[in-house]
Amino acid sequence: MSAPGAVRRSRATHLLAAAAGGLLALAAQAQVWVRAAVPGPVGDVDVAVRGAVAAPGVSAAALVALTAVVACSLGRRVARAGAAVVLVLAGAGVVAAAVPVALSPAPVVAAAAAERTGAAAVPAGGAAVAPWPWVAAAGGLVVAVAGAGVLLRGRSWDVSARHERPAAAVAGAPGGPAPAADPAADPAAAWDSLSRGDDPTR
Repeated sequence: MSAPGAVRRSRATHLLAAAAGGLLALAAQAQVWVRAAVPGPVGDVDVAVRGAVAAPGVSAAALVALTAVVACSLGRRVARAGAAVVLVLAGAGVVAAAVPVALSPAPVVAAAAAERTGAAAVPAGGAAVAPWPWVAAAGGLVVAVAGAGVLLRGRSWDVSARHERPAAAVAGAPGGPAPAADPAADPAAAWDSLSRGDDPTR
């Protein structure tokens, strides 16, 4: 693979990974993260808490990450470096919002129970935590790693882009090979062809 091709592949890999991580976090936060049966006025009440409620910071950070991916794909060196830093911070934000819910769901259940029953009752048996908080955290980790990769390798993308030139531009540049004259469009060239015995209409 040529160097420009390798650079394009590297750029696409990092940006697609960051976008995939952000989308994964968004998909995870839409699922039920915590479920528990809490005592209510007339018996136990099933409380199910989705990620958007349990950790609203996940969706906010994931949307910021997706916006930063667009900025990385369109911006030049300085803008791309800034967007890469945003990617790292957004990915870390997703992880920081998701992991505490997975490790300690009791506060989330208590808040949801208070809204449903009027009493912040925490079930004695604990709450069932789905894998989705960890899925969201994994998406955030991918975003952060991809952002770090963009930050470290982005300079080589600019260097490669400066060395890529279309063949037509090189041919038309000063000092480049001059295009062959068209006898049909140049009367002087047509006269020279006739002098040599050539047929300029061929």
